[in-house]
Amino acid sequence: MRARIVIVGGGVVGISIALHAARRTDPLTEPVMLLERGGLGEGPSSRSAAVLGQFYGSTHSSGMARDSLRYYKGLEEKTGRSLGFLTTGVLTLGKSRSEHDRERMTELVEMQESIGVDVECVDAKGIRELFPGIQIEDDVFGAWEPEAGCLDPQRTVEALSTLARNRGAVIRPGVRVESIVVEGGKVVGVDTSDGRIDCEQVVVATGPWTKGLLEPLGIELPLRGMRGELAFLGSTVDLPEEVVAESTLTMAGPEASGATGWYSRDMLSMAQEEDLNEEHGPTDAPRIAHPVLTDPETGFYVRCDPLHSRVSIGRRGMDVFEEVAEPDSFDPAVRPGFMAWARESVGSRLPEYKDVPSVGAEAGLFTMSPDNRPVLGGFDQLEGLFVACAFSGHSFALAPSVGEGLAQILMGEPVSAFETDVYSPMRYLR
Repeated sequence: MRARIVIVGGGVVGISIALHAARRTDPLTEPVMLLERGGLGEGPSSRSAAVLGQFYGSTHSSGMARDSLRYYKGLEEKTGRSLGFLTTGVLTLGKSRSEHDRERMTELVEMQESIGVDVECVDAKGIRELFPGIQIEDDVFGAWEPEAGCLDPQRTVEALSTLARNRGAVIRPGVRVESIVVEGGKVVGVDTSDGRIDCEQVVVATGPWTKGLLEPLGIELPLRGMRGELAFLGSTVDLPEEVVAESTLTMAGPEASGATGWYSRDMLSMAQEEDLNEEHGPTDAPRIAHPVLTDPETGFYVRCDPLHSRVSIGRRGMDVFEEVAEPDSFDPAVRPGFMAWARESVGSRLPEYKDVPSVGAEAGLFTMSPDNRPVLGGFDQLEGLFVACAFSGHSFALAPSVGEGLAQILMGEPVSAFETDVYSPMRYLR
């Protein structure tokens, strides 16, 4: 069996790479193949809150998130394939109420505005208008992204994998990659549970399992698999009527930003070209109780998930997570006390949730790098090998930009989707 490109990992990032690469190749002469040892999206992607915010600490990450957000909105609008997208808006509160943090947030807002992100500073009065009943002091401030929102992870994985197949990608769940085959300093194939597949290029997009595939090749990246947990509270339909807002499915075209990036050049044409061979329409946008709230001071975030009649609550802050050394032995049980912490944390800001019933919790894995930046690109010492990992829980927010950028690298094109030097794995190996 032969392919030009083999992508290892069937989460949202691997599927996005397959979709964008398949748009550039002939499926008969240069097939793109994605291999996933389990089911598509069954790993970390299925346990993501899938929040699409753009409020990052650098233009690099904010630009990727900006383009990815517009990609998702355009794809759902143009193809009719539902991603479960909700334009909820995202509010990020200040890390503290200090003047230093206020100045830093103002700087970040100005930086993001300069690259076309729709964001503004809000004071306590503005926050209370967005969240009637929120418990904050008068000197609290935040950054408000009105066009940001959330996805449904399962619908998004299904939609992107369907589009990838329509473009000619071969997607094979249930096939485990045992090793990457190297001869003469370059990749020549992969050994799998279903036999060997010859190929010219391999992209490893396996999250916490990335180290296990790379280390036998003599490549040691300082990656850490981390435990993340989500708590779920029940439906918010009984919240006061004045807190309920309508979500929207607005479309942001490239003319709206005036910013550079691969989206403005390429995304709409891609969406218009997709042929789904069947009629699909986005579901009516359900009502949401409030926007996404991210609170670094208290250490939580909360998003409405009306498609599952619940709200999701997770931790905020990279220093609060537990490292998982062996992902294959990961215990998915939620740690004792997490549900109580989640209810207390969100209830301290939004008292309406203090008496909402719990409807479960789940734990999953994500990957981090030492500088909290993704690891994207190839290796000087090994031709044909590439990696896409370490998204620190932001894989959905960045996946379209990652898919476009990796496809550009694989095809030898100029890379417009992200800054290759900023994210290259070689920053740890030189």
